[in-house]
Amino acid sequence: MTVVGIVGMGTMGLALAHLFAANNCEVRGFDSRRVSVSPEQSWSDHGSFTISSSIRDCVQDADVVIEAVAEDLDVKRTVLAEMSTYADGILASNTSTFMPSVLAPSVRNPERFLVAHFFNPPQLVPLVEIVPGPATAESATAEIVDLLNRMGRHPVLLQREVPGFVANRLQAALLREALALVEEGIASPRAIDDIVAAGLAPRWAAAGPIGVTDLGGLDIWEKVSAGLFPGLSNATEPSPLLAALVRTGHLGAKTGNGFYPHDPDTDRKTFHTMDQIFQLVRSSARDF
Repeated sequence: MTVVGIVGMGTMGLALAHLFAANNCEVRGFDSRRVSVSPEQSWSDHGSFTISSSIRDCVQDADVVIEAVAEDLDVKRTVLAEMSTYADGILASNTSTFMPSVLAPSVRNPERFLVAHFFNPPQLVPLVEIVPGPATAESATAEIVDLLNRMGRHPVLLQREVPGFVANRLQAALLREALALVEEGIASPRAIDDIVAAGLAPRWAAAGPIGVTDLGGLDIWEKVSAGLFPGLSNATEPSPLLAALVRTGHLGAKTGNGFYPHDPDTDRKTFHTMDQIFQLVRSSARDF
């Protein structure tokens, strides 16, 4: 049985613990904030999942250990340094921000260190970006890719690191243009989302943005690009609309309001729809 240690039991850490336990892994979790939880307490309703009393107990002798603490560079470096003191297996960070080369100097075994960027909620979203650092051994990336494939995930190995990796860079580029269109009074947030959900997203789900370009004709897209690229947003600061919402405490689902109002029932329906779409995508992929 594969042993997985997860340090950081926040939203993503707990979700990852459930995901690995549901895939027949022995999972150990640790979080310094959960001091009231007995170290021997077993979360039997989530499979083989126990809370450890220390980072050492959590990661020692584990096949894979994952850092899922707050997205703070100093915190991550400190935690990774301690994890690497006791861990001999693969050491992965679930960061969505920091490149492996920024974190690797903190660990004693950089050849076993990489980024495994899961997406929330990881039980529904199969994609995991695997980002090796300059010193990461090919054997380490091969091991984690093999494990995730066996779990039914969809690991994608990047050829080299870049800030934001790939998914967040693509999301940021689209969000920049989407909010620019809203600011210019061309379309409402709802209209933007309808256009993506009812047209672009299903096409991308089937073929991806580059595959859709192939289907449309590269000669056509060369002309489209020449006409549109000069007029696309090239903003280097966050959208004023986004910044204003943040300043007023409207942070989206976590606070109940963002661009849209949120409540638990509505958000559950959204995640249910997301799950159905991912199931359809996985089913279609198996047909090819």
